[in-house]
Amino acid sequence: MVFFISAVAFITWNMLDDKVDAMLDNNMPSLKASYQLERSSTQLQAYLNEIHTTRNIIRLNQLDASLDKTLDDIDRFTATLTKSSVINKLRGEYQLLGVDIDAFVPLLSRKIQIKQELDKISESVSWLHQDIVDEVNPLRQEIEWQITSERTRLSSETKSILYEDFTTLQMMTLKENELVSLVNEVIRQYKQRNLESAFHFISYKTDEIARLSEKLEHNAASITYRQLLLEFFDLVKPDGKLYNNLKALKLLNEHANQQRQNIQNRLEYQQQQIKHLVSTTSVDLSGIKLSTRNIIEAGNVFLLLVLTTSILLSALIYFYFVRKRIVQRLYHLSLNLNSVATGETNRLIPVTGNDEIGLLGKTLNDFCFQLQEVENTNALNLINNTQASLVTCSIEGVIESMNSSARHLFSLCGRSFENEYIWSLFDPRYHFQLRTLFASDSALLLNGAYTITLEIVSEEQQVNYFRLDLRVYYQNTIPKIIITLTDITEQANVARWLEQKVEEKTHSLTQANIELHSQIEDRKRAEATLVATQEELIQAAKMAVVGQAMTTLAHELNQPLSALSTYIYTVQMTYNANDYPDIYNTMAKMDEISDRMEQIITNLRGFSKKTSFMNPAVKVNLHQAVNSAIGIADSRAKQHNINLCNQLGDDCCCVGDLIQIEQVIVNLLINSCDALAPVGGDQGVVTLSKLECSEHSIVLACSDNGPGFDPAIINQIFTPFTTTKEVGLGLGLNICHSIMARLNGSIQLASTLDGGAMIVLEFPIQ
Repeated sequence: MVFFISAVAFITWNMLDDKVDAMLDNNMPSLKASYQLERSSTQLQAYLNEIHTTRNIIRLNQLDASLDKTLDDIDRFTATLTKSSVINKLRGEYQLLGVDIDAFVPLLSRKIQIKQELDKISESVSWLHQDIVDEVNPLRQEIEWQITSERTRLSSETKSILYEDFTTLQMMTLKENELVSLVNEVIRQYKQRNLESAFHFISYKTDEIARLSEKLEHNAASITYRQLLLEFFDLVKPDGKLYNNLKALKLLNEHANQQRQNIQNRLEYQQQQIKHLVSTTSVDLSGIKLSTRNIIEAGNVFLLLVLTTSILLSALIYFYFVRKRIVQRLYHLSLNLNSVATGETNRLIPVTGNDEIGLLGKTLNDFCFQLQEVENTNALNLINNTQASLVTCSIEGVIESMNSSARHLFSLCGRSFENEYIWSLFDPRYHFQLRTLFASDSALLLNGAYTITLEIVSEEQQVNYFRLDLRVYYQNTIPKIIITLTDITEQANVARWLEQKVEEKTHSLTQANIELHSQIEDRKRAEATLVATQEELIQAAKMAVVGQAMTTLAHELNQPLSALSTYIYTVQMTYNANDYPDIYNTMAKMDEISDRMEQIITNLRGFSKKTSFMNPAVKVNLHQAVNSAIGIADSRAKQHNINLCNQLGDDCCCVGDLIQIEQVIVNLLINSCDALAPVGGDQGVVTLSKLECSEHSIVLACSDNGPGFDPAIINQIFTPFTTTKEVGLGLGLNICHSIMARLNGSIQLASTLDGGAMIVLEFPIQ
């Protein structure tokens, strides 16, 4: 059977080797060459596309070198494939392509040079046009000045000549602009246009401008202008430099395009030949693949027949010889080995016979007997020689063995304990607890382990604590319970001592906590009293400011009241005289006076209102707050000829309490007015302005043009009872500092560039 399989495999592999050799020798080189030619042709196409659009001589030379290198690479890797007629034909085509490229590159090089010359001519045209424009503007302005000037008295004939010159300049400027546009258009569209006709029309335009320029020969100032026109005409005339350049460039474009078309046709033909080579090679490879598949299928069929015959013979031998005499006996022996491995050493192995399998069964039986004796001996030695107290019992709780340490512990030396339960060794109060551990659904039998702590009273009536560790183990597949008794008397006593200490410490901490709560309540009451005192102090300061302003406020209210009385008398007189139209004007003025008085009283009433630091923070418009504060302090300022300026915008806002912010600003305005009152000379000015605004805060400045802060008290200026006034408590800035702190803001001292005092206020926005 092995001989037949080897022979079939040898013949199949020899045939496959021949097919592989034919494929490697004939088809793979052609296929590899076709792929390389395809990649090289694509690279040639890319170089040719770039070489046609480049306008750089250096880049043109680099592309020419790349083309030559690619053609050399094609010639080198096709030199070894001369057996293929298609490859030989492609080699000839690539050589002709190299000749066409060698003729195409000089045309492009000459085209780039002429194109660069054309760019220079275009620049010359632009420069000459700009020079002509720069020259004609002063000339036109001079003629216009001569015509319109009243200083020069000109005769009618002279004026007529000047008007004619001005008109001629206008016409020449228009014609020259048209000529420049025409020349630029011809330069841009030289490929599509007839150059002879275009330059004939340009010549017509230049003659027209030249005739107009002859009319200006009497004007000496136009010499430079006419000279520039002649230079421009010489540049764009037929058979001139521009015409010859465009004509040569157009001819080179035609030759280059024709040569490019020839190269493109050759590349397309080469692509078709490469595709033909690839398709031919693919057909040959498909034939080799088909013949190889047929060989492999024939070999597989023969091998399948041989394998099927072998399987049938093997099955016959297995069922009639191996299974009955060997496998079945080995299976029984395997089952008994598994039983021995799981601890069932008390079962006899029923494998017999005089052969090797029967001998193995007998030996295994002897091993089981010896293992049982060793287990019993080791268990007794382990229990008797250990220092711990060990007790073994059944899962029903019946004591089976006990080592000497356990006997001494329970005072059972020399006494039998057979058929006794484990709970009978302990105090009766633990019997129910221990009996439940040996129930069928107990945690001990379900989890395999359990731990319990019990008291045992010794013969000397001393109480000891023992931890019982109960574990389930198996002896010859029979579950047993082993109990380990550990003396933990010392640990139990330490635990009870620690519990007593923890209880004492907890009682002490509870008393300290009660005292701490009492102190906190006292501090809260003191803080509430302090806040109330501060609020009363702030209210008293506000009332002091109101009291200081009452004299001037009385004057402010007295004037509107006198005017209101006069207007009332006027209304009565007008009504008696039946002059009703004047009544409405008088009543409108009375309404304005009433609004003014209402605004003064409203500002004073709002400022006098008592506020609390516990009020929630709200959005405050600083522009309105400053206006309200100015309304309160304005009478004081006018009394001393002081101007109060609000430079804040309507969008200046912050977060805080409106009344408290107004009090801060009023205190600062009153302080500024008091500082500027003794200063004579110029009018005093107090300004409130915005310094900066960030994402989280806005900064304001209250400044004046006074002498500034006194250096002697500048370090204690926010300290209570610090003042430079003859009459005052020195609490204003201290109250401002406290209010700004409660508003989460700040107040700082500064000075202006002129030396005046400045207070910087920072308010939170969020």
